[in-house]
Amino acid sequence: MLFRVIVSPQNIQKVRLDPVPDSVDGLKLELKSKLQLKDSFDLQYEDEDFRDFCNLTCLADLPKDKVTLKVLFTCPDTLSDSSLDTTILGESSSPSTSSPSIHSELSAARSQPWPTTFPIPVFTYDVELRLRQGNEAFRKDGTLLSIPRDIKIEILEKLAENIYSYKAYPGNEEIESVAAALIEKHPCLKEPSSTSGWYGWKISLKFKMGNYRQKLRDAGCQELKVNSERRGLGETRGKGNKVKKPRRCETNFLPDLPQGKDRESLEKEREQMAVEMMKRTPDITFVDAAMSSTYSLRRQEVVDEEPPVSQMKIRWPAIFTERQISKEFTRLVSKDLSKSFLEGLDGHLSKLIQLFRSKRYEDIPEMTSILESLDKNILTA
Repeated sequence: MLFRVIVSPQNIQKVRLDPVPDSVDGLKLELKSKLQLKDSFDLQYEDEDFRDFCNLTCLADLPKDKVTLKVLFTCPDTLSDSSLDTTILGESSSPSTSSPSIHSELSAARSQPWPTTFPIPVFTYDVELRLRQGNEAFRKDGTLLSIPRDIKIEILEKLAENIYSYKAYPGNEEIESVAAALIEKHPCLKEPSSTSGWYGWKISLKFKMGNYRQKLRDAGCQELKVNSERRGLGETRGKGNKVKKPRRCETNFLPDLPQGKDRESLEKEREQMAVEMMKRTPDITFVDAAMSSTYSLRRQEVVDEEPPVSQMKIRWPAIFTERQISKEFTRLVSKDLSKSFLEGLDGHLSKLIQLFRSKRYEDIPEMTSILESLDKNILTA
C-alpha cells in the first residue's frame, strides 16, 4: 500500500509498505522506523466521505490503495537520559537518597542542530492572509506580491528569531537555506531581478541577524555580550581582543543562567555534585541533573576564564567520566556522541579495510576472521 505521510507542512514523504501491519501500533512502528521519527505521535487519515482528517483507530477505515496520513506529535510522558527538558527532583538534605530541587532545563538552550530543511514559521494573521492571497495569484498567472515595508520587516524579524533558536552566528550557506525555504513556501515573494529568486532576501536576513544580535546584546544576552569586549576598555583591560564565537557545530556555546537561578545557587549545586563524586558509588541520577543544571555556569568558566585542566578536575570531577563526556557533547552540539562517531566511522570503512589489508594480518587469525566477515557483509548489502 502507498502512503502519503504529512510529518509537517515542509516535510511530506511517500512511503510504500508491503505487507501492511495488522494494527495501528504496528503501522506507527513501521513509519517511525522508515521516517526516523524519535518522538511519540498519533496518526490521522484523510477520510473519503468527509474530505477531512480523522483519528486513525482501526486500519479497516483506511482506503484500499492510496492513503494520506498526518503525523501529530504528542508530549512524551517520560524523559530520556539525554533529554535537556526540565527535570525536578525531590528536596532532601542528602543528595544520594533524594536530590535537591534541580531544574536541568537550560535557559535559552538549543536542543536541535541546524535542520536539513529550515522550517518557515507562521507569521501574524494579517501577514499570512496577504501571503495566502499572493501565493494564489502567483499560481494562477505568476503575479509576484508587492510587499510593503512593514510586512517585510515583520517577516525578517520572525525569521531572525527562528534562526537564533538554532544558531546565533549562522553561516552563509545557512542564511541561503532560510531564504530558499521562504521562497519555496511563499513563491509570491520571489524577486524578478534575481536568478535564484531569493538573493535579496539573503542579504536582508544577514543585516537583520546583525540587528537582532545587537538588540539581544543590549538586553544583556551573555552569549552575544562576550563578543562586545574591546581592547583596554573598563573591566576587560588587558584581556586582549579575543573574539569568542561558537564553532559551526556548537548550538549551546554560552547560554545564560537558568531562569530563577544565580551563580550562588548554581555554585552550591556544583559543590554538592563534587561531594557526591567523592563517594565510591555516586548517585547517577543526582549527578546527571546537577551537571545539566549547572551547564551554563560551567560554560561561562570555560569561555571567560579558560581554567587549566587540573582546576577543572577539582571543580567538575564528573565531566571527566565517560557518561558525562557524552552528555556534555550532547549539551554543546545537540548530537549524540557515540552515534556521530559510529556514523563517521562508517564513512571511512572502505579505506580502513584497505589499510588493514595492506598491513598483512595473515599471522593474526582474529583480524583475518574480521576481514572475512566484513567482506560477506559488503556482498550481502
